[in-house]
Amino acid sequence: QGYRRVWAGLRGLQLAFYSGPRDQEPLELLDLGELVTVQAKDGLLILRLRGQEVTMKMKSWEMQEMWRGFILTMAKMRMPPDLALLPGHISQLLEALREERQRRGTSVCPATPVVPSCFFQVTRAEAELLLELSAPGGNLLLRPGGHGQGVSVTTRQELSGRAVLKHYRVKREPRGYLIDLESPHRCSSLADVVQFFVRRSEGSLRPLEPEYSSQL
Repeated sequence: QGYRRVWAGLRGLQLAFYSGPRDQEPLELLDLGELVTVQAKDGLLILRLRGQEVTMKMKSWEMQEMWRGFILTMAKMRMPPDLALLPGHISQLLEALREERQRRGTSVCPATPVVPSCFFQVTRAEAELLLELSAPGGNLLLRPGGHGQGVSVTTRQELSGRAVLKHYRVKREPRGYLIDLESPHRCSSLADVVQFFVRRSEGSLRPLEPEYSSQL
């Protein structure tokens, strides 16, 4: 109650609201240069600007987190460190940040490696083959989870003369990731997920680096 359905678009520091998806003239424009804080609370995204407060209600938590990430990134020109997004969404955000820096004519600083370099856009079967073909370069990788849900870890180890392949589900949570084990383990980032497996294996698991991976 009290909300109206609108479409939104973000262009640099302007957040525009439209009455329909094909409208050219916005109903309202918000200047994110006036942004003070963005708060996600009880399914709502609360934008506090100088002299104004706007509350946005999203269809899902994932959409809310995406909008929070894009708004803060465009306003501050850096990615928030506490985002709980999938690697594909983070890559979109980094690309948007790069394009906006170019548009504003500002220098592009090296991006924080929020997506581990051992993340590959491959299926379960392709991950197994990739680790087999790239054995000298590493034996652990991250990949998209099944049915587009979360992330999965695939490992390959030689034990007693035979290859042992294992797959682990990693669930996304509002403030991090949960590794689906007999005793579930929480991590604050995907980099922490990788380091958890490296530590648990006492170094026998090594992340597969792109420069050592074979092309499928």
